Amino acid sequence: MGMIRCAKYLFIVAAVCLALVAAGCESARPSPTVQKITVSEDMELQPITEGVWVHTTYFDLPNFGRYPANGLVVIEGDEAVLIDLPWTDRQTGVLFDWIAENHGATVRTVVPTHFHQDCMGGLAEAHRRGAQSYGLDKTITIAREKGLPVPKISYQSRAMVRCGKKLAIMTYFGPGHTLDNVVVWLPKQKVLFGGCLIKSLDAASLGNTNDGDLEAYPTTVDKVRGAYPHAEIVVPGHGAWGGVGLIAHTRSLCPPTSPEP
Repeated sequence: MGMIRCAKYLFIVAAVCLALVAAGCESARPSPTVQKITVSEDMELQPITEGVWVHTTYFDLPNFGRYPANGLVVIEGDEAVLIDLPWTDRQTGVLFDWIAENHGATVRTVVPTHFHQDCMGGLAEAHRRGAQSYGLDKTITIAREKGLPVPKISYQSRAMVRCGKKLAIMTYFGPGHTLDNVVVWLPKQKVLFGGCLIKSLDAASLGNTNDGDLEAYPTTVDKVRGAYPHAEIVVPGHGAWGGVGLIAHTRSLCPPTSPEP
């Protein structure tokens, strides 16, 4: 009996030690509530993993007031890539300058994830500063129809850009928030930028879907969830970033799918 009690005691000690180690690893991850860098009154950045920041810019929307939108800054050496641009050309210029002054890097490539202003409002400024731009073929078609600045390089369904050794993979899984929304995966960092397709945990609805497809939304989110089960960080287009729970939460906000006939 003494040996059994001793074995149980050692098992409990080991379990507690493992729990403490796991808690330590979890607490070492960046938190959405710390480490924010204020760049200007309408822009802030937050490091989320090595060489990757969330950029958040604010814009006054009619009937909504001051509203934030997220994107990513990816830097390696003297190169930088932006996933989604700020709302305006002025904000985009400020972000380009901050990257150059604080990291000695030049933004070589920009990747808007759909055609709305909170993704590519600063595209003209990015082009003026010599950045290359990638857009889904659907995004380019819509931009031309609406008289917006147009991304220079078109792709269908999937494409990849490099920032040094870092990779960013853009994939179109289907319509949802808009007909052209893509998500961007950083495989080495296990960071998924869901853009406006994916909602923050405090979102109570899917938000603006005037240009989207509510019927297709659940299927699109299911495809994203199936493609990135091991994502460690998921960044939505608006609000706080977190883990894969954001994808499940977004799915719960979708309308019920119609049964097969």
